Amino acid sequence: MAKALRCTLLGWLLVVVGASGMAQAQGAESTSTPAKRYSIVPGAEGVPLNVVDQGAAGQPVIVMVHGFGQSHASFEAQFAAPELNSHFRLVSYDLRGHGMSGKPWAREAYTTSALWAEDLARVIEVTGARKVVLVGWSYGTLVIGDYLRKYGSERLAGVILTGAYGGFTDPPNGRTPPPATVIAEMNRMRDEQMSGDPQLRAAAVRRGVLRLTGKAMPEAWIAQATTMGMLTATEARRFMFDRPIDNKDVLPKLNVPLLVVIGGKDGSTPEQQGRDLAARVRGATATFYPESGHSPFAEEPERFNRELGSFARTASASP
Repeated sequence: MAKALRCTLLGWLLVVVGASGMAQAQGAESTSTPAKRYSIVPGAEGVPLNVVDQGAAGQPVIVMVHGFGQSHASFEAQFAAPELNSHFRLVSYDLRGHGMSGKPWAREAYTTSALWAEDLARVIEVTGARKVVLVGWSYGTLVIGDYLRKYGSERLAGVILTGAYGGFTDPPNGRTPPPATVIAEMNRMRDEQMSGDPQLRAAAVRRGVLRLTGKAMPEAWIAQATTMGMLTATEARRFMFDRPIDNKDVLPKLNVPLLVVIGGKDGSTPEQQGRDLAARVRGATATFYPESGHSPFAEEPERFNRELGSFARTASASP
């Protein structure tokens, strides 16, 4: 365990010190993979957002929004997929308080829906695309809800939700509450993820990362996700859920094609609830990954990429 923690901390320091070099290396992994372009885009209230962009300007645009405690690197399997990077312009960014983006200290910077919406709007704007397909994972689905609340769907060609339902449904119910010991462990893990002790924090972040999937993931994936978790601001961890997450009233604004991706081993996305959500949106569909947990795009990337490409192609072709 001590060796694993030392490796995690070393990886964290390398990311902090050598971010530009890492970006170049990622873009040069394969001569057949288009290079990633990194830039800083001013978000709401001037918060700098780290944005990654891959692909030609004239291609249909897919903007991917990551989840709590992670970064744009969560979508590496999508950036690396020839069936996507050859036909689409792929864009993602680090949420405020995450990755290489700015890290405000104020509580309101994380609890104000309109700020999350404006961050995403700024990223969409810099693509120059008339319409984009949005992919939201976990907390990223709430950010899509924030965007719809403020801006509607005029700039959207389609939406994909995975790892959560964007607050468009009631919280999961009818389940037996977790044992007290599990609740205590979750609270302890959350507290330790905000610790000033880097070793204690790294161990807790890693425990959280292991809960992101229903499948065993390669150690390299776990190490990268842990590194990204170490870059998440304490203030973001403390305040991001101190806000309304009910977006059911926004559902009528979701009048573009919708794909709901359901992980069969993800306790936060009950299958029937996801299918019911799809049934309430005209033309929406649901797709079920019985062996995946919270992150189907990382656990079963080949299938996810095929479905993402097919959905985005059809949605982007609509007038």
